Amino acid sequence: MQSSGGTRKCVSCCRDIAWDANVCQYCGHDYRVVMGGAAPAKKESAMPVIGGVLIIITSLLYLVIGGGLAAGGTALLGVSLGTSSWLVGCGAIVLLLGILALLGGIFAIQRKHFGIALIGGILVLPTILGLIGLILVAISRDEFH
Repeated sequence: MQSSGGTRKCVSCCRDIAWDANVCQYCGHDYRVVMGGAAPAKKESAMPVIGGVLIIITSLLYLVIGGGLAAGGTALLGVSLGTSSWLVGCGAIVLLLGILALLGGIFAIQRKHFGIALIGGILVLPTILGLIGLILVAISRDEFH
């Protein structure tokens, strides 16, 4: 309510200030902040968390297979594959992909570093769980910070 003479009382220091003042000249209280209001909170869904968990599950499979191959490839899931050096090299690559995908899944759960979470999903793309995880992470991009 406007008081007489085109002034009003400052809510902070109780001194008379101009009715249309944006900032109190005495205490510096800023009325623009109060008038603007707070920004609406972003609603978070479970999609990045579910996508991250699916990426992590698939990356653990990569780690098991890659670790088995990198260890010599002699006994992976009960099948003897021999000790060829190319199997060890392929195992090391799959192991590295599993580690990178695991990091992507962790970042997806935390809703941090969208690019790394997306790369983690792309690395596990050959599996159906990886595909679903990638889609969930990709469509929830706005929830990352």
